[in-house]
Amino acid sequence: MHCSILFVQMPAMPHCHIMQPPYHFFAIAICLYTMLLSSCGSDRSGSLPADVLVRVGDAELTISELHSAMPFGLSPSDSTAWCKSYINNWIERKAVGLVAARNIADTRRIDHMAEEYRNNLLIWEYRNQMAAQQKPTPYSDDTLRAEYDRNPSLYRCTQPMLKGIFLSVDKKNPHLANMRRWSRSTTEADLERLEKESLDPDVDYLYFLDRWISWADIASRVPGGVDIDPEKHFTLHPGFETTVGDRIYMLSVDKYLAPGAQMPFDMARESVIGTLNAVGAAAYDRKLRDDLVTRAYQLGIVTLSPLITDPVTTDTGK
Repeated sequence: MHCSILFVQMPAMPHCHIMQPPYHFFAIAICLYTMLLSSCGSDRSGSLPADVLVRVGDAELTISELHSAMPFGLSPSDSTAWCKSYINNWIERKAVGLVAARNIADTRRIDHMAEEYRNNLLIWEYRNQMAAQQKPTPYSDDTLRAEYDRNPSLYRCTQPMLKGIFLSVDKKNPHLANMRRWSRSTTEADLERLEKESLDPDVDYLYFLDRWISWADIASRVPGGVDIDPEKHFTLHPGFETTVGDRIYMLSVDKYLAPGAQMPFDMARESVIGTLNAVGAAAYDRKLRDDLVTRAYQLGIVTLSPLITDPVTTDTGK
């Protein structure tokens, strides 16, 4: 059996060097693996085009196909291992598939399944393409509120949510006691004082009395996290304070919602819009398919047997 070593010279591919693995790594990987194939007695007697690495029956694996499939950022040794595995798997799939096709007497069922799968992929891609061309629908507050009131069970908190004030301050800050008191106050004058003090670049100040933030977001701002059960803690305490290193982290909670609680409308607003968009997208998709089937009848693309007396319509359940 004639064996030869194939050295692959990578073709020039401008504008791709940032996103693709380094070409010299790729060339080295192919070269080394081809050497492995040759040493193992691979049959290279048949002539192959310069860009073809392997041929099994009528199927060919090209350099560009291998390069496109290759993950980014591999080292030379990893590139060689990856090429070896990919080429071996490719040969196995094609060789086993070739033998299987020759030994299965009736492949019509498989051909039908493949055709149906391809057709479904085409339909899915077309429907997504058409849906992406639709402009977002603007919804009035009354429409959003009506949907929110109609389906309250859809809009529940999935995690603890808070409104309040969060501070991170150096424990030697001379205004620490005042900032602690101001953060717990509800008067506008105290909040203005706190905001003025937060202009100090050493003060980390988060005001969220006007919006909901997850407990996970707040806890992530404390190095090492916060080891408390928010549901148990915030039913008894309107906040927490902890010291990590030279800094004090304090949270004043104005409102708290436990997981499973009904979302207020302002929190649920985006979810309500998402629900209405989903309903609208489903209605558009249904109309698109109905219109296409109707047009197919009008153009004479659909031919019915005399045994079918009623027009066939699309399945509204899909």
